[in-house]
Amino acid sequence: MSRPSTASSTPPETMSTEVGLPLQLDFEQIKRIIPQRFPFLMLDRVIELEPGVRVVGLKNLTGNEWFYQGHFPTRAITPGAMICEAVAQTGIVFFHYTRSAQARDDVTYLMGSIKMRFLEPVRPGEQLRLEVTPVTVMSDAAMLTALVTVEGRVVAKGEFALSAKSHAP
Repeated sequence: MSRPSTASSTPPETMSTEVGLPLQLDFEQIKRIIPQRFPFLMLDRVIELEPGVRVVGLKNLTGNEWFYQGHFPTRAITPGAMICEAVAQTGIVFFHYTRSAQARDDVTYLMGSIKMRFLEPVRPGEQLRLEVTPVTVMSDAAMLTALVTVEGRVVAKGEFALSAKSHAP
C-alpha cells in the first residue's frame, strides 16, 4: 500500500479535504491495514491521522459484543484486554502510515503494554476515543502512548510497544 498523497490516483476517501488536515479512515480502509477480523477488530474509524504526530480512532461498543456475555452477565463492563486491543490496533494504523512505504507490507505486532492503567469502567453503549502519540519510532519498532476517553472522561492510559516483522521467508 502506498502512502496517501494528494495525487489523483489516491482514492478520495483517504485524503483530507484540505491540504495539511489530518487523514480519516473508514472501516474498510482500516481492514486493509490491520490483520484482525471479527470478533477481534476493535477499531471502527480513524477520525484524525497525522503520520509521525498522532492518530485518533473510535470504537463503538454495543451490548451485542461477544465479550459482554461473560464480563459480567449482571452488569457488563468492557474487559481491559479489549481496550488494550483497541489501543494496539489504533497504534498499528499510526505505525503503518509513519513508516516508509517499502516497509508497509510487514506485519506489526503488539510487543507489550507498559504502565497501562484502567481508571473507570467502560460499559455497553459507550464510544471509546483512542488517541495514540509516539514516544519513540524506529524503522521496525515503536513505543507509543495512549489516552482512552469516553465523553471526555479518561478511562485508560498508558504506553505500549509495537514491532514489525517482514513476511519474507
